[in-house]
Amino acid sequence: MTSGRSASVHSAPIYISPKHFADYLSPQQGYCLFLDIDGTLADFTLNPKDSFIPTTTLTLLEKIQSHGVNIAIVTGRSLTEAKQMLSPIKLPIAATHGLEMAFDGISASLTQINLIELTAIKQAIRQSCMPYDDLTIEDKPYSVALHYRQNPTLADVAYAIMSTTSKDYADWLLKQGKYVWEIAPKAADKGIAILTLLKQMQTNDTLCPIFIGDDITDEAGFIAVQGSKRFIEKSHLIKGMGIRVGNEYQQPTCAHYYVNNIHDVTVLLERFLTFCQKRSTLLSDLTNSNVQIVCKHSRQLI
Repeated sequence: MTSGRSASVHSAPIYISPKHFADYLSPQQGYCLFLDIDGTLADFTLNPKDSFIPTTTLTLLEKIQSHGVNIAIVTGRSLTEAKQMLSPIKLPIAATHGLEMAFDGISASLTQINLIELTAIKQAIRQSCMPYDDLTIEDKPYSVALHYRQNPTLADVAYAIMSTTSKDYADWLLKQGKYVWEIAPKAADKGIAILTLLKQMQTNDTLCPIFIGDDITDEAGFIAVQGSKRFIEKSHLIKGMGIRVGNEYQQPTCAHYYVNNIHDVTVLLERFLTFCQKRSTLLSDLTNSNVQIVCKHSRQLI
């Protein structure tokens, strides 16, 4: 079962063997999945627009969903891009770090965006990037990201451009990711986004949230699902599981657990599907058994 440790940063999360993921789960507990896209379901590419989620992974998510498990995507990508990458399946999505939400076919923004300031920010970044062909600007509806994955030696240049631009805008925050800096409204927070989606998912049974992500921006999500005091007043969460993808540099993380790479994520999801199938069979058998007991008891009363 899940760990009871606090949600503070840990330098040594526990490695989960994907093949034995079911050992951490209980048939008596209901679960829901929150998944990042890039670095979790899709490999990184030099151009972010070239990334895709394999069809086998999409099919796997669809099968898990068919067993009554709620799945949601929590990503830094725009809502439009996230929907395209997930097609043809449809899932709840918290895009642009939670600024854009889609649930039950309804799309909405969680906060008011100062579009005039955003336009000015984007223009300043475009002008500053003109001398650098290897920098890629990702123009999103409610934020703007600057990728340097094509040339990692430009890391300092990218940071200088973004930090210089953002310092003049008090309501905007500079976020770091893998080979990327992003300027987004301060309201952008994957932890809040997950709790917002979880509130929509809750039924009579309390769900145990599992969040799998790989990036610095995912840390707020790990904190949220693991029952941090930061969020406890906003939601009565049981302690869930934060699983970070990749621990090659032993970077500090709030996640209690980790797997090595995207392949591990796929295997973990396969084992989770097997767990869900067995759980469905078990619950069905229990239901049938209870029906038989009730019928037998009714005949005895007659």
